[in-house]
Amino acid sequence: MNEPQQTADIERVNNGDADALQRLLVHYHNPLCRALSAAVGPRLQKHLDPEDVLQDAYVAAFRSIAGGEPDREDLDGADDSGRRPHFDDPAALFKWLERVALNQLRDAQRHLRRQKRDIAREAAQPADTPTSYPNLLDRIARTESTPSGKLAKAESIAAVMTSLARLTDDQRDVIRMRFLEARPVADVAQKLKKTEAAIHMLCHRGLKALREQMVSISRHISGT
Repeated sequence: MNEPQQTADIERVNNGDADALQRLLVHYHNPLCRALSAAVGPRLQKHLDPEDVLQDAYVAAFRSIAGGEPDREDLDGADDSGRRPHFDDPAALFKWLERVALNQLRDAQRHLRRQKRDIAREAAQPADTPTSYPNLLDRIARTESTPSGKLAKAESIAAVMTSLARLTDDQRDVIRMRFLEARPVADVAQKLKKTEAAIHMLCHRGLKALREQMVSISRHISGT
């Protein structure tokens, strides 16, 4: 994405365009991953996956952009009045996205402390099973024809993560637990306090919506 394209998409984001935000998130995915990985550090990465934190940051970014009238003085996200942030240039947008991601990291760290996990003894503990965005991408590619095969691996992961962030909360929760964490349907139903039939329906609808988002963003990235 060249500078004129970024500038045009930033103006669209200022007007609440979620498609433009997704394109910019894909563009900034790698530097955001690097910033988060550096902030998490090697010790906490056994308990906190930077990609999962970034996934939550993408959800927060879409919610902020979906707010009401933009406020040029507010770059921290939508406030209690529902105002959107406003960005004058790519640097301002990236700074805001980085701040959103670091806020999500702090939330995740507080959650770990609430669980009273003993980080000092982590060397003796097995690492948590990492989520698998490539596996989710493979599932989508097997069941739906998309241009994602033309993308670089990093672009493909960014495309699936940003597409996942645009699902409804219930759809996203089910997709994450079923296909990223590989939980059985019964476990997902118990966790979300829903019937197994409801989980199957959410999964079906979520995958369908995810494929549609992936087709759109993949075509834009690949230029097809």
